[in-house]
Amino acid sequence: MKKSIFVKSLLSAMLVVLFATQAFGQITTGTPVSRNIPTGNRPEAGDWGIFIGPSVNEIADLLSKQSSINTWLMVPLVNVKYYTSDNFEIRGGLQISSISYKTKGTILDDKDELSKQHEAYYRIYPGIAYHFSPNNILDVYMGAQIPFGLSVAKDKYMYDGKNYGTTQRTSFEIGLGAFIGIQCFIADLPVAIGLEYGFSGVKYFGQKYKNITTDQEGNEQTFYTTENSDKQYSKLKSTKGYFGSDLRVTLSYFFN
Repeated sequence: MKKSIFVKSLLSAMLVVLFATQAFGQITTGTPVSRNIPTGNRPEAGDWGIFIGPSVNEIADLLSKQSSINTWLMVPLVNVKYYTSDNFEIRGGLQISSISYKTKGTILDDKDELSKQHEAYYRIYPGIAYHFSPNNILDVYMGAQIPFGLSVAKDKYMYDGKNYGTTQRTSFEIGLGAFIGIQCFIADLPVAIGLEYGFSGVKYFGQKYKNITTDQEGNEQTFYTTENSDKQYSKLKSTKGYFGSDLRVTLSYFFN
């Protein structure tokens, strides 16, 4: 009887060991997996790009006039760029701004007065840029551009329903600028955000204002003034220059 119990116990122990061995033999072991995670989609030779770049000075100027503006349209600098090589690009930009003011009221002699003012500029920015780093995360570049365009201004005044006077100016501007920028590519999208800081010098031609006024008897008079003076001239030539810096926030999209 004891022998039989011993044999059964031995057989049971052997079955337990055998089952445990099979179970451990079926455990799955992990193996290292190598995976490339994309961190950018850097443009290469033959690619195109479009970027929008509002500047700090433009935004500040618009906000300073916002309380008196009736209608306005501002298209921030929109650039189209083409990569002739992995490191070199040519670009062309367009910028438009249009602001209108309208004032209407009754002055002390109970007569109505109406003033309409309009300012606008249209600028083109051809340029080039060289990209230093082949890194597909951060891209540092520098370049130069030649901004040029037209700016216009017109004021019209009406007094007691009659045209009292107009003041208008059309000027041409051209300059030279240099800039340095950095942009960061977002994941594996063809999109980048960045900053672009630049210096530019601009020459403005035709800065005279032509004034046409009509008095109460209907007599018309024509004379010229400058931007910062009411002194009246029968003939006038006026130019001005500007040199300064600006910072743009850029958002770029690339395609081919």
